Amino acid sequence: MAKANDAVRVGFIGTGGVARWAHLGHLSKWNDVQLVAFCDVNKEAVEKTAAEYGGKPYTEAEKMLDCEKLDAVYVCLPPFAHTNQEVLLCQRNLGLFVEKPLSVTLEKAAEINRAVTQAKNVSAVGYNWRSTAITLKAKQLMAGKTVSAAYGYWVDGMPGVMWWRQQAQSGGQLNEQATHVVDIARHLIGGKVTEVYARGARGICAKKTEKHDMCDNIIALLTFDSGTVCSIGTGHTSSQGFRIGIDFILEDLTVTHNNNELRVKHPGGEEIIKNNNKAYEEEDRAFLDAVKKHDPQAVYCTYADAYETHRVTMAANESIEKGVAIKLN
Repeated sequence: MAKANDAVRVGFIGTGGVARWAHLGHLSKWNDVQLVAFCDVNKEAVEKTAAEYGGKPYTEAEKMLDCEKLDAVYVCLPPFAHTNQEVLLCQRNLGLFVEKPLSVTLEKAAEINRAVTQAKNVSAVGYNWRSTAITLKAKQLMAGKTVSAAYGYWVDGMPGVMWWRQQAQSGGQLNEQATHVVDIARHLIGGKVTEVYARGARGICAKKTEKHDMCDNIIALLTFDSGTVCSIGTGHTSSQGFRIGIDFILEDLTVTHNNNELRVKHPGGEEIIKNNNKAYEEEDRAFLDAVKKHDPQAVYCTYADAYETHRVTMAANESIEKGVAIKLN
């Protein structure tokens, strides 16, 4: 375990895009971080990353964990690739940072959540909308007020990676990208989602896109225990882009959050608040400081909290498949 004044010894499992553009750039410049080891099934890619950032390359996670002395590990894997990596980290009581989404099934995420709960190690999940300065501002503005309804969107074009287009590998659009909107809805509305009803549309992308088998568009309706209703629409047929964000409707107040700015409307007028911090750096700083202090609650989103968001996206997939509303206990 890292002491307060020691450099945190960090490893990575998965060295692809999100590891590089979301984390490694600034972590490699922080004096209190030592990048010790990297693991990826792509031998050439992991050797390139290790050569660029220092540290030793591995192609087997368990071997890396057995051979290296680490304090924390970032798991930056595609949704389908989560197998036993997080459980191995929990068994060694290492700090665990996981990029969203947690997996493509509820069962795998539940297994990992049990391991994290039992280990009581520091865990964090990369729901970076939570670590923006405007999210803190939104929480302040909405504190003590009831959200009557919320309308969320992640309607955009199609990402280029092949696995993303397959339900069994990505878990679908609501699970892969729009999970950010689901999570910020939970975070700012508060309380628990008690029921999910969703429908999906197909027929456009499969005609023109290789190996595409998931819904083109999804509309999900979430009901909270407070009585708040929230609709989230998501899709990837809008190659020109459409809308990403969420509107919260309160009495005498509406708050629109799109991860770049807040638009706040009230009886006196409208205010636009631009975000002024770097969300990825903020969430990493909080995680590493939590590892140093061994304070599991000092992160922006614990694994247990992220698991509740995952339950919602998985319930939406189940609702589409069965054609019924899914109750969440």
